Amino acid sequence: MQYVMLVRVDPELPVPESDADPSAWVDEGSRTGMRVEGGPIEETAAAKVVRVRDRDTLVSDGPFAEFAEYIAGYDLLEADSLEQAADYASRHPVAEFGALEVREVWPDFVEDATDVPEPRTDGEDYLFLHVPDPELLKTATRETGDPTPWVRDVERRGVTLGGYRLRDEPEASAIVRKRGGETLIAHGPFAEWAEQIAGIDRVRVGSREEALALAAAHPTAHIGAIEVRKQVSF
Repeated sequence: MQYVMLVRVDPELPVPESDADPSAWVDEGSRTGMRVEGGPIEETAAAKVVRVRDRDTLVSDGPFAEFAEYIAGYDLLEADSLEQAADYASRHPVAEFGALEVREVWPDFVEDATDVPEPRTDGEDYLFLHVPDPELLKTATRETGDPTPWVRDVERRGVTLGGYRLRDEPEASAIVRKRGGETLIAHGPFAEWAEQIAGIDRVRVGSREEALALAAAHPTAHIGAIEVRKQVSF
């Protein structure tokens, strides 16, 4: 089973004196096959949020919500169970001064295509965080809310690096923290907000403007918001 782990950092908590370098954690995931991909993203100050309302594209600065623990990166995990994924997440150094949000991937959300072109090798990588508005979501129809045409378009153009829709039921999600040497695991979504991150997409494009245009074309922008963050290196 696959899980997306969102790395959330609390800027109010000091980085522990112990090594906060995730290299050992990444090495463990590579050795065991539990870590498929991932990495950090740019700081929240550089984030853009894309919404489309009445055919107007609205772009605002900053993250979609001011959580105490902001998203600093993501990882795609492969595990036999949520418990196994959460156990691996608990050894990530950010567990000491933030939280690891582990969410089961909703399989077969969009049917796999055949003969998909290889993605472009040049450009910049961006992470899309999908945040539907529960009230607007009620107005979506099968036609207007179906992301399949968007997925097929980005596949054809060679700009997609993959996407995942996330479950938020308590039995399919966990929040992992370590405080005072104790591992704390809570089940359910990250916070008691109506708006939750429902999925992620990764794209490789020529510029931030191209990334924002791609986000505006996705159905989520019409029934919620998409937070656009550039991926960076460790």
